[in-house]
Amino acid sequence: SWGQVRPQVRLLEEWILEQLTRLYDCQEEEIPELEIDVDELLDLESDDTQAARVKELLVDCYKPTEAFISGLLDKIQGMQKLGTPQK
Repeated sequence: SWGQVRPQVRLLEEWILEQLTRLYDCQEEEIPELEIDVDELLDLESDDTQAARVKELLVDCYKPTEAFISGLLDKIQGMQKLGTPQK
């Protein structure tokens, strides 16, 4: 598991929520049920796979999502370097 990056995971989840409220132009409680699962993204090896996964989730968003996705992937990859999962 990604135990040693747990605090960063929480911060990243908050950042994601904040970004989504902007992308969807709504209050936090009105964000569509998006399962952007940080752990799942951490488990995906390549940034292409990660990007594809996030794009899939944001398919309903009418605002441009590129900046959000690249920011998210930067953060995910930084965390992947910090924590190598312990089997």
